[in-house]
Amino acid sequence: MRWRAGLVAVAVLLAGCARPAPPVDARPALWRVSDADTTIWLIGTIHALPPQVRWETPTVRAAIAAADTLVLEVPPAAGDAHAQFEAMARAPGLPPLSARVAPADRALLARGIAAAGQSAGDLQGYRTWGAALVLGSAGGHVSDASGDLGVEPVLAERFRGKAIGALETRAGQLRLFDRLPEAAQRVLLLDAAQDAVDPARGYRTLLAAWVKGDAAALAATLASVRRNPALADALIVQRNRRWADAIVRRMARPGRVLVAVGAGHLVGAGSVVDLLRARGMKVERLQ
Repeated sequence: MRWRAGLVAVAVLLAGCARPAPPVDARPALWRVSDADTTIWLIGTIHALPPQVRWETPTVRAAIAAADTLVLEVPPAAGDAHAQFEAMARAPGLPPLSARVAPADRALLARGIAAAGQSAGDLQGYRTWGAALVLGSAGGHVSDASGDLGVEPVLAERFRGKAIGALETRAGQLRLFDRLPEAAQRVLLLDAAQDAVDPARGYRTLLAAWVKGDAAALAATLASVRRNPALADALIVQRNRRWADAIVRRMARPGRVLVAVGAGHLVGAGSVVDLLRARGMKVERLQ
């Protein structure tokens, strides 16, 4: 769904199983940042994919083969990732979800919960942001996507035996949501409900843009986040700045690194790519 593009790796643990379908050849956006002794590739990811999507193009495979280090948003999913989400996303004594949105929005929320295959009882006890992420998994279900087939776990397997790092911790990423003002969390909840009701608006729109490597369309998938200042600052602006700073620091040392982050962070105004170019980095789009 739109606001989840590259933002919450834990949500893919909830994605559904896949069924056979005709192959789809994808060309995900890929950039290269380089100087005399350092090369860093930047690939835009999607956290859950249907099995028919083939995204390891010759250009991507060449970057994987050449890199000696993989850097993800968060470390590869461990066995306790879902338990960690549950521990942080739940709290006692919370009001019903329907009481957390305006009366005019309650019908949409109810439709979204039903479309996601959930019930109000299933979501009771979740903080508002946690319920939004659970609803967000509906996009994977309706599109036969699986978190196991997402770009990150595939890359982690490709880099088995090589170094794998991360830009954030899993707990730190969840805290970004937990620290959001309640009003901003409710925006996420209603956005998740709308995407569950209308999958073509959410996950399928993101997938179509990602398959084509369409930078403008990918940037548009974050429009709902950017319209809310609190969401935009916490989930996009500050993270992009931290990640760009980390890449600039890494450029000071020799090596070859593949950085894989949600595709929405690499496109549009204020993206990681924009920030690197503003810092004088040589950034080329390869695909």
